[in-house]
Amino acid sequence: MDAPSIAVAVPAYNASAWIVETLESVVGQTSPPDEVIVVDDGSTDDTFERATSVDPAIRVIRQENRGAPGAYNRGFREASSEFVAMCPADDVWQPRKLEWQRETLRTNRDVDITFGHAELFGRLSGPFPKPESSGTLEPTRFLAAMYKRCLIAAPTAVVRRGLHERLGGFREDLSIEDYEFWLRALSSNAAFYFDPRLLVRLRQHDSNLGSSNALLVWELNLWIHRRYADAVQDKHLVRRVIARDLATIGRCQLGRGNAVAARGSYRDSLRERSSLSALGAVLLLQLPGAPKIISWLRSDESANNSVAAKDAG
Repeated sequence: MDAPSIAVAVPAYNASAWIVETLESVVGQTSPPDEVIVVDDGSTDDTFERATSVDPAIRVIRQENRGAPGAYNRGFREASSEFVAMCPADDVWQPRKLEWQRETLRTNRDVDITFGHAELFGRLSGPFPKPESSGTLEPTRFLAAMYKRCLIAAPTAVVRRGLHERLGGFREDLSIEDYEFWLRALSSNAAFYFDPRLLVRLRQHDSNLGSSNALLVWELNLWIHRRYADAVQDKHLVRRVIARDLATIGRCQLGRGNAVAARGSYRDSLRERSSLSALGAVLLLQLPGAPKIISWLRSDESANNSVAAKDAG
């Protein structure tokens, strides 16, 4: 059987420092993509000029800034291939990524989304979380695992374009649009395949670490977990995950010095699942000396938020 066609969608916003290396890793694949579409999402630097300098076959489209999900949606719409590979403008593909993924899709025609192993480099290093098994993933078990934590590094993913269209694309009002899309796809019986080989190196830098947005990230995680709670068969798991989200939100709120909001989040966490740490936090925050404790915690705000943001990924 012929291998399916694959386009590459590259959302780019002020990515001048990295986009050339990224695109060279894409066009230099042992099995090159059928299309490469860069969506310059309102950059104010020379991202457009650098992107157009790499290869004349690359299409570079300009649009007003709509964020990564809006840029990805535009890339999917512009593509004509059967599948679309996601590629942020700062990551680096391994040379055989598309070769391996084409073979996966050629021999597993029912697969809708294939993804693989990734590792972080730069400001943070280490492996990206991954599923326990490989190959075509059992839907119920994988949904439960994904509900606990995102196990798909979006820059490794190749998505059936028809699935993206059928599900309505990525939500452009969310900053963790990929995680919500994976759960939506799983809830719609999409077939996922995991390749345990290293496919992508994920560059970590000041612009994408997002430690200052840890509270927002965990609030979005909570919203997503509540939205897809009915799709998960294990209701004890649902309560554990939501309780964890609420407790982490409380910790982030403590880091910002908001004792009242933190106490409310910890109380909500206790309503989902009993926890000595959450109970201790509620009792502690009722003490007269709580403001002094908050003042001490705020001195460690950046460390708390950095850990929370990394865990949320």
